[in-house]
Amino acid sequence: MRIRTIEPEEIGVIRERAARWWGGSYDSDMFSKWYVHHFRDTCLAAEIGGELAGFVMGFCSQTEPDSAYIRIVMVSPEHRGGGVGRALYEAFFERVTARGRSVVRCVTAPHKANSLAFHAKLGFRMEPQAEERDGLPVAVDYDGRGGERVVLVKRLA
Repeated sequence: MRIRTIEPEEIGVIRERAARWWGGSYDSDMFSKWYVHHFRDTCLAAEIGGELAGFVMGFCSQTEPDSAYIRIVMVSPEHRGGGVGRALYEAFFERVTARGRSVVRCVTAPHKANSLAFHAKLGFRMEPQAEERDGLPVAVDYDGRGGERVVLVKRLA
């Protein structure tokens, strides 16, 4: 497996793969050349045999100087459970640690049990919130679009 930075010119391929892996259209402003251009060092692709097996896109927070944020990670269905996601996260951790970050946050939907279990294995914990759903702390209207998310945090140092 090879982990490398994503280039802005690849964003069309990333968008197409994300839609296929997601099972429908998946559109987000992070799937843009400008996002990859400005956050290139923390936008990583995993390749196996020269083919895209997964990717992670994140950034170092300007507001919280000790924090980094993983905005999205996806692994192709045929490579799930094979260490691709872990390798992407570990590469991200290395890059943000080198930039002085000691905390990484990300979110997942409360109903995604596999995602919650994966993050727990990597050492993430659920951040307490004002609300709970089915015993999980949820941030209500997390992104301003009405969704609920479980906020996950990992200390790197």
